[in-house]
Amino acid sequence: MVDSNGLYITEAQMLFWINQAGGEESYTAGDPKFMEYYKNCCMYNLIYDMMDEDLSCASMYWDHAKEEVALSFPLEGKVSKKLSEITFSYDLDDSEEDEDFGIF
Repeated sequence: MVDSNGLYITEAQMLFWINQAGGEESYTAGDPKFMEYYKNCCMYNLIYDMMDEDLSCASMYWDHAKEEVALSFPLEGKVSKKLSEITFSYDLDDSEEDEDFGIF
């Protein structure tokens, strides 16, 4: 599932969500918790792919306090610019569904 901006969630990421208790129901119902997970996966995948091309554009590390993957990148760097482009393209779309999605 890849959107027009190149954002995607992997099959493994989807299965991770769906295979947990109530995961499939949460997914099919469009649960806000699933949508938050989806957005996090999209951002992770975008930044991971960008780092694959240029390791210096961002950092990923394990945040022990929050027990989750954390991301950092320069405010005026490649990642920030890409996220701005994506946000702008969603702002141009008048469909209510995308407005509710509010990615990035």
